[in-house]
Order: sequence, then C-alpha cells, then structure tokens
Amino acid sequence: MTNLTARHPISKPPGMNRPTLRPLLPFLVHCLLWTPTIQAAGERIDQGIDWDYCAHPDRKQQLPPPPLPAAAPDATRIEADALQLDQQRNTTLFQGNVKVRRNEAYLEAQQALHQREQNLLELEGDILLQRPGLRASGEQGQFDLNSDQGWLEQVEYRFPERNARGNASRAEFNGDNHSRYEDVSYTSCRPGQSDWQLEAESLELDREEGVGVARHATLKLAGVPVLYAPYYSFPIDDRRKSGFLAPSLGSSSRGGTELTTPYYLNLAPDYDATLYPRLMSKRGLMLGGELRFLGADYKGLVEAEYLNDQEDNRPGHRGAFNLEFNNQFAPGWSSEIRANAVSDIDYLTDFGSGLTITSSRHIERRGELRYQDRNWSLLARLQNFQTVDRSIAATDRPYARLPQLRANYANALFDNASLLNVQAEYVYFDHSEKVRGHRLSLSPSISLPLRRSWGHLTPRFALNHASYQLDQNSGSNDSPSYTSSSFSLDGGLIFERDSDWFGLPAQQTLEPRIHYLYTPFEDQSEIPNFDSAELDLSFANLFRDNRFSGSDRVGDANQLSLGLSSQLLEQRSGRQRLRASIGQIFYFHDREVQLPDVTSETNSESAIVGELSAQLSNQWSSSATLRWDSNLEDGRFDRARAAIHYKDREQHLFNLGYNYQRDTIEDVDFSLYWPFSYRLTAIAALKQSLLHRRSMNQVIGLDYGGRCCWRLRAVFQSYVTDADEKADKRIMLQLVLNGLGAFGRSAEQTLKDSIFGYQPE
Repeated sequence: MTNLTARHPISKPPGMNRPTLRPLLPFLVHCLLWTPTIQAAGERIDQGIDWDYCAHPDRKQQLPPPPLPAAAPDATRIEADALQLDQQRNTTLFQGNVKVRRNEAYLEAQQALHQREQNLLELEGDILLQRPGLRASGEQGQFDLNSDQGWLEQVEYRFPERNARGNASRAEFNGDNHSRYEDVSYTSCRPGQSDWQLEAESLELDREEGVGVARHATLKLAGVPVLYAPYYSFPIDDRRKSGFLAPSLGSSSRGGTELTTPYYLNLAPDYDATLYPRLMSKRGLMLGGELRFLGADYKGLVEAEYLNDQEDNRPGHRGAFNLEFNNQFAPGWSSEIRANAVSDIDYLTDFGSGLTITSSRHIERRGELRYQDRNWSLLARLQNFQTVDRSIAATDRPYARLPQLRANYANALFDNASLLNVQAEYVYFDHSEKVRGHRLSLSPSISLPLRRSWGHLTPRFALNHASYQLDQNSGSNDSPSYTSSSFSLDGGLIFERDSDWFGLPAQQTLEPRIHYLYTPFEDQSEIPNFDSAELDLSFANLFRDNRFSGSDRVGDANQLSLGLSSQLLEQRSGRQRLRASIGQIFYFHDREVQLPDVTSETNSESAIVGELSAQLSNQWSSSATLRWDSNLEDGRFDRARAAIHYKDREQHLFNLGYNYQRDTIEDVDFSLYWPFSYRLTAIAALKQSLLHRRSMNQVIGLDYGGRCCWRLRAVFQSYVTDADEKADKRIMLQLVLNGLGAFGRSAEQTLKDSIFGYQPE
C-alpha cells in the first residue's frame, strides 16, 4: 500500500497512455519561482548529532524522529512537490522535496521514480536515508519497498550510537540490521577532522550479531598508513565476540620491553575466557588465562599464569593462580571463595600490575558460608595466608583459621527498650612456628539505649569468656581460660543554633559526649595471642568498650572519655560543610592487661585526639587528624595527617597531603590530573618520604588527543615497595582510537593507585 501526496495538482488528460510533459508544467513554473525548503543532504546529515557525545555507555544517542509521520505498518507514505503518473510504464515520478516513510525507514531526495509493479523506488539528487542507528546521504540509489533492500552510491554515512562516520563508493542495505560498504572509510573524529581513519576494500555490518567485518583494511594516522589487515572483525555494540583484543606494549625495569596480545573467547552467554600471552625481553614468554562465569545468583573468576623465567637469580618455573567465587544460593544464604597462590615470594614484585598489588604483604585464601536474617548472623570460614614479604619473620606471620565458626544473635527486648546481643565463636588456629590451639569464646551483652532528638544515654553490661585447648610442649597450662565483665555508660547532648556558611543559611551543632568504662582486671598472661591487636587511638576509638581487637585480650579499664564535636550543616540541602572533633581518655588505674612483651601502661591520660573535615565548596575539601601526647618526653605530636582535595565536574583533580607517625613515617603526597583543554591533560603524582629522604612513588604523564576521536596517553612511573630497595621503573604508552580500540599499555590501575579521586572516563 502506497500513500501518495502532492503539493501541486496532478494533470492527467483523459485516455493518456504515454509520458507527457503537460503534467510537469505546474512543476516547471514552480521551479522558476521556488525557494528551497530543505538543505542539501550533505548538510542535513549531521543535524541533531552531538559529536561530543563520545559513545558514552551510560547513554545512547538517538537520531531525532523523521519529519514525516509513519503510515500504517508496512505501508509507504510519499510526499513531493509534484508527481507524474505514467500508466503505460506503470510508474510514478515524484519531483521536488521528495519524502518517503516506510516503518522506521525514512528517505529524502530531489527525484524518485516509483515502479508500482515491482514496488521499487529509484532515487536521484541529494538523497538522505535514515534508519535506526544510521543516517546516510548519496547521489543515486534504489530501494525495494517489499524486501526493504536497497543501495546508494557516493555515500556519506553516520552511526550516532558509536559517534562514527565515513564515506563509501557504494552502500547496500538489507533491512535495518545488515549493510555492506565498498571502498569505505571509517572514523570517530568529528566532520572535517580525520586524525585517524580506517580504510577498507569492503565493510560488512551485522547489527543482529553485533559484528563488523572489514577486508583489506588499512589504518591511517594523520594520513599515514601504519597498519594493514587482510581481514579484521570487530564488535559494533556492547555484545561479546571472540577474537584478538588490542595488543598491549610497555616497558619496565624488571621485565624489559613487554608485548601482550590477548585473545577473547565468547564461549557461552554465561561464561567467557581470555588468553593473554605476555612476551618480556628480560623474562621470556608468560602464558596467562582468565575464565569468567556469571549466573542469576552466582559469579566467579579463575586466573592462572605460568612463566619459565630466564632471569638468573630467580626460580625457573614460576606462576600464579587466583579463584574468586560468590554465590547467593538461597534467601539469607551466601558463600564466597578466594583462593590465591604464587610460586615464590618475589612473584608479585616482579609481575604485579599496580602499586597496591606489588606492595602486598600477604595473599589471602578464604572460603566461607554465611547466613543473615533479622536476628541471626552465622559464619563458617576456612582461612590462611601466603606471606610474600621477605622482611616478615616466620614467627610474625598470621595464623590460619581452620575453621572459624561464629554465631551472632541480636534482638530487642521489652518493647524495644533494651537490646540483647550474644556472640559465640569457635576457631582452631594453626601455625608452623608458634603455639597452635582451639579457642571457644562467648560474649553476651545487654544495653538500654535511651535516645531523644537532643541527646542519648546508653548503659551497657557485657561478659566475655574464652577457653583454650593448646598444643604446646613448654609445660605451661594447655587449657587456660578467662572470664571478664564490663560496664559502660555512654551519653551525649546535641545543641543547635542558626548560623551561616559563606552567606548560606546553616545550622551549627555542639555535641559533648561522655563515656565511662569499667572492666575489672583479669589475668590473661597465660593466654596466647592468636588474633588480638591494640587499636590505634582515634576519636571513634575513644568510646570503645575494649582497646583490643579479637578475643584473646579484654583490656582492664577504669576510665572516662570526654569528647566534643561540632557540625555545620546547610539548612537547604542538609549537606555537612564542617565537622570538628576533639577528645581524650582519663585513666583512674594502670592498664595491666597487655599483649606479650608489652609492659603495663601507667599514664593517667591518653593523647589528645583531634579531627577536622571540611567541604569548603562544591570542589574543595580538606581533612586533618592530630594526636598530641603530653606523656612523651618532648610533649609533641605523636600522629598528624592533613590533606586537601579539589575535584570538579570536568575531572580536574588536585590532592596534597602530609602524613606523620612518630619515628616511623613522614610522607608528603601530591597528585594532579588536570585537563587544560579537551585535547591536553597533565598527570603527576609524588609520594616523598621525608624520613628516608627518597621518593617512594613518582608518576608523570600527558594525555593528548581530539575529543571523542583519539587519545594518546604516556605515563612514566618510578616506585619502591620498601625504602631500602632500588626503584622499579616502567613506561606506559597507550593510543585510544574511539570506536575502534586501544593500543598499548593501560595506565588506569597506576592512576587509580596514585591519584585520589581518579575514575576512568
């Protein structure tokens, strides 16, 4: 069915059976007086397309709807300034501003000849074609309205969803999902800017499969051919496809020049694999692979690497293994597995891909089963560690838990007036160099939280019991135990007043807090230390009921903690602009319960702890933590940390920080990620140890390119994982061609490790 519309009368003398010029007379007169109402197709092709869209995955760019409304399904609607019917040839000639709409396809041309018997449309002059995800222009074309097939010649095309464009001598279309181009060019650069271009003898696009195939393809950079491929297959959407991924090229002081050529295997909808051979000039060929799987209630990852190392002072056969698995198999029930291993203690230092990884001290292996509901929390866990830091003695390495079983019950009693909490745990601790044994612990507590808008008061009573069965030969008690009780009273008030924040209405609070804790002394000197450590003194830890973590120590206490906090909140948004806190503990007795080889503490007061955080503006923020210990001989700061951050919507990042810990750490941190324009971004990071007078991490780089077209990122890094070691150096060079792929070695992990707030675009 074809719906025809003419904006001028149709002239058809009775009995006319051959072509005549008479029906064209009104059209010819119109041409002499007519002012064009539409632009040339080459100018219209970019209308409504945002070339700064950059094919962002979070939003799909759609073409504006065609100006001609659709007719009924599978019907064709045609409009023109004039038309001429030829009964003898069974054709209709449309001329002047021809517009055609059939389903989702839309056409414009200066002239169209409709062969009614074949339902074929022949087009000439300023042709514009629009389909879902495609817009193209040409000078001559033909379309079969029955089969939805057609072709165009001298083609210019656009793919708005991928921010891509190009030219072709001929384009063939088979419905909305299949197209083929001859003598074609392809780029994601904006019109008039072809910094990179892929040229091919032919290009086939299959939107159903999400695949593009180019034959005899040449990649040109700035017009210079740099790469040729007789056959190149690539994805045209987010669907997975087997094939080679972009190679990675880099250099490091440990591995030399490195080349990685990953190959992706799309095995099934719910699992895939990647093989990544990694050739290193100093080390040889490393074979690596990754298997991923994903289901409705589970996900997992398996990774493995193997290398016959050519370095003389390293083991010959080296490798690594990693297994990660998470499963939510029933309501409230979940399981998790983390199985990691490396062949030797230097593996991560030699082959790790980030500062965080290469500075790891222990590799965790863990398997656990969890249950969680409103009142109950259950845990069954197996856990051990592989130590990969040479500086850690065998006796200082962590215990394995084989197994750990924990149950926690919490419930409100007496119409929510009080809270009962009971935690029970059994663990067997295993170690090759230290005492091993079983521990059974029970910790019930009851509290009475009284909360009002102006403050709170919470009394709490708790019992802590632990019994042990130890494997030791020293003749000591192999079945020690302890039972300890504690009482605490925690209270606070909230005072409010109206204020302002740089002219904005705000509300300021003043929040004094008091916490009293009494825990009688219980001798725990025969108890081994499996997992306890003394907590670092911070403002939050001033109000804890135990100064130790774990269950091997319950600290004796008769102390009073005083704290004062103040907040400044914007009244309109409720956003916290400023928070300041200061506090201290006052001790009424010495603390006799200590970790092994630590003497009793006799100070009558703790260090003064102060914390400050400020959101100075929408871009600037700062924080500071200070700890002043008057018990030190020189009465100075024991800990200090300060930082200032800047981040805006354009991803400008600036960070400056200082970290001090008496006699052990004194570092200055600086990092910068600063786009000067859409073309140029500066990258820099520095971590300088003032104590050791050397740089621990240096990063410097540039990111240069055209918006939504290409980016060239060059990053140099020099870092150490120990202050006494020689610095490792590496160069990461990456070329990103938007819409085609990335070539080189990515620096994303390095930037995330070194620049606070950095997020990949």
